[in-house]
Amino acid sequence: MNQSLLKSLLSTEFYNENKAKLRSSIFDEAVKDVYETIISMHEKFSKDISALELFAFWKAKNPTSTDSWSVEIEDQINTIANADSISPEIATDVIENLWRQHIGLDVSHLGIAMSEGDISAMDKLTTLINRVSDGYLPDDFDVDVTDDILEILKVVSNDNRFQFNIPTLSRKVYGIGRGEFGVIAAYSNVGKTALAVSLCAAPAGFCQQGARVAYIANEEVAKRTKLRAIQAYTGLSKEEIEFDPHAAIARYSGIKDRLIFADAQGWDIQMLDAYLGKKNVDVCIVDMADKIALAQQFNSGHERLRELYYRLRELAKTHNCALIGVSQLSAEAEGKTRLTPSMLEGSRVGKVSETDVLLGIGKAIDPDDPDNPERYINIMKNKISGNHDRVLCQLDTKTSRYEV
Repeated sequence: MNQSLLKSLLSTEFYNENKAKLRSSIFDEAVKDVYETIISMHEKFSKDISALELFAFWKAKNPTSTDSWSVEIEDQINTIANADSISPEIATDVIENLWRQHIGLDVSHLGIAMSEGDISAMDKLTTLINRVSDGYLPDDFDVDVTDDILEILKVVSNDNRFQFNIPTLSRKVYGIGRGEFGVIAAYSNVGKTALAVSLCAAPAGFCQQGARVAYIANEEVAKRTKLRAIQAYTGLSKEEIEFDPHAAIARYSGIKDRLIFADAQGWDIQMLDAYLGKKNVDVCIVDMADKIALAQQFNSGHERLRELYYRLRELAKTHNCALIGVSQLSAEAEGKTRLTPSMLEGSRVGKVSETDVLLGIGKAIDPDDPDNPERYINIMKNKISGNHDRVLCQLDTKTSRYEV
């Protein structure tokens, strides 16, 4: 059966229709060299493969092969070429059944690993289940992007982006869209949470643009962050809210159904994924992004953060929302108004490579004015417009509003 299936795979049409379900473990170990050569040829050439071409390609890839090994591979290829042919429908059915069997074995092995205390198995199992939840892979696995230019323009149009409610910033970055991943970073106590809250809740923010926003709080208590949102939306200080809380809540009712808070202490990436799947939001803020846990073990913190930011970016695409993570800058950024991506704490390259927009908040140290409200938002990465300028804002700490 192995030889007949491999013979079917010599057809480029059959390969293209079944490549989503192919894996080397379907075939016996003895023929894996030939199988991998067939796959390599299809990835490079768009044509049916002959036995002569297959052997020549294998030989070119293995110039140091022994004579006995070459003879064995040539015999395998000739056996495949002369094997009984089976119809494409039957071959497809066989591949699907073998694929399901191997997925079942993978699930079984991961289940055993979990029962034996392997915490990384949960991540692997979740990934596997997500990949096969619709049978195996979508029927439109290799469908090309539409040629409808109006549809393309609609997707990339700035009109479909959530604008930053700081006009000088929005003119340079154009906001953030669904499926995009942004990061707000600053040194301690400079105002990164205040900026995230202000973008969501202050006048002309995401909520007033009609977005449904989830604020995932695992840095400070979520209730405290929600109070900041009430301040940002109403323009009231904490003392004014305490004086007349009912009036403040009445004013906040304008966006309270569009801004939900989750107290996410101890959350891992699976919990965040599940939450977003349930809430169906347009924008998600993760504050702090670096504290979201991953089940697997890593050799270094740098590797963990690189993988985490990759996963966060994937969540933005999976859930079709704009996702903004709040992160920390290193002590190198203290007192600086001009910032660079190298100041990111933990994983400079890993974090930067996964972001569409990276905003760093700088604040000068002024001994004569420790409460100096000036904040410099540095556009450290900008795949949206390419602008890498900085804008000067004022942070009103009493209302958690960033204003020009």
